Amino acid sequence: MTEIFSFLSDMLTKLGVKGDMLEFATTGEAWCLAILFCLFLYYVILTPIAHMVDKRVAESETPYDDVLLSPAITKGISVVIMAIVANYLFPPLTLYYPSHLHHVEKGCTLLLIASVAWALVLEIRAFCVYLRMRDIMRSGILVFRNIMQTTVFAVAGLLAISTLLNRDVAYVVSALGAMAAVLILVFKDSILGMIAGIRLSINGLMKENDWVTVPKYNADGRVEDITLTSVKIRNWDKSVATIPPYALVSEGFINRQRMLDLGVRQIKRLFYVDINSVRHLSPEESARFENEEWTEGIGLKDTVNLSLFRRWLRHKMTSHPKLAVSTNPEMPYQIIVKGLPSTPTGIPVEIMFFVKCPDWAEFEEMQADFIDDITASFPRFFLRHFQYISDTDFLPRQYMAQTSNSTP
Repeated sequence: MTEIFSFLSDMLTKLGVKGDMLEFATTGEAWCLAILFCLFLYYVILTPIAHMVDKRVAESETPYDDVLLSPAITKGISVVIMAIVANYLFPPLTLYYPSHLHHVEKGCTLLLIASVAWALVLEIRAFCVYLRMRDIMRSGILVFRNIMQTTVFAVAGLLAISTLLNRDVAYVVSALGAMAAVLILVFKDSILGMIAGIRLSINGLMKENDWVTVPKYNADGRVEDITLTSVKIRNWDKSVATIPPYALVSEGFINRQRMLDLGVRQIKRLFYVDINSVRHLSPEESARFENEEWTEGIGLKDTVNLSLFRRWLRHKMTSHPKLAVSTNPEMPYQIIVKGLPSTPTGIPVEIMFFVKCPDWAEFEEMQADFIDDITASFPRFFLRHFQYISDTDFLPRQYMAQTSNSTP
């Protein structure tokens, strides 16, 4: 470097530059040449090499190198090489100004730290995409990415602070330890969110694109993103709900994705039977059900209409064309018909069973038809569906019949 400065000084001296101005001009010319060399290295050497690597990667048959060696990553590696060259090239340029050597070294070190951190973050993102392509750890991929990126930024920040303060990293860490109480208060949400995010991911409670419901926050939709401080849920009405991860862990939520992954949906409904309509059927009324398939082996003498109605409901569900049958005998899909304790609104009869219908719109239409059929069958069993009294209940029956039979 001394020979280069001597050569530049001789050239400037021949041009008439003398005195203090000679050192300043020589240093400025050396810096311009160094910057031009870095630009030449980046655009003429490193960039074509990066394009060659990108072309070879694109021509390869495996799709994974397209992710792990994407153009953004090769560009980041080129920037790291540039920072390394600058670290060796720029400090000697302070030959005539040794008092500025320390500042230049700090600047070059910070540039190298920033470039390496940027390249590592790009590689971490690419690695997470690779894991997703290989279907590895899908449930915690977003949290894993955020933790790794935060670790890189934290280490880079510690190195940068130690460089600026001209202290060891251990000294910086100990100084930050003294401020732990303040940092915990400032970054409370991030710390709680990180721990909650880890719990959500490790336990497989939530992953991207899951259908979740959080009643307290009026959130019902797909998970779009999971970060250390928030979980973004795209509701079915296209609005976005942002919820802290620790709120999901502490207060709970409903993940319906497992139901969709199994390809089944649950039909669950309560029917409120008017208690005044529950009675024993007469022999003539019971005779109407003698030839029914679902009454075989059932004694119809002096039977209760509500009991008969429950048996018909079970038959209705077991004979449903899209009834879901579990392949795991230890976890069968239960078919439940149960009568609950009487309430001021009647006797609740609850039904629960699963159908093979993962499509939302088709399921809602099928469920509505099934519920309508059950509701319309109440009079067949001499039962009434409970509802509060309205003004039409006080109108003459002749008027109601005339109204219902009239054409618009």
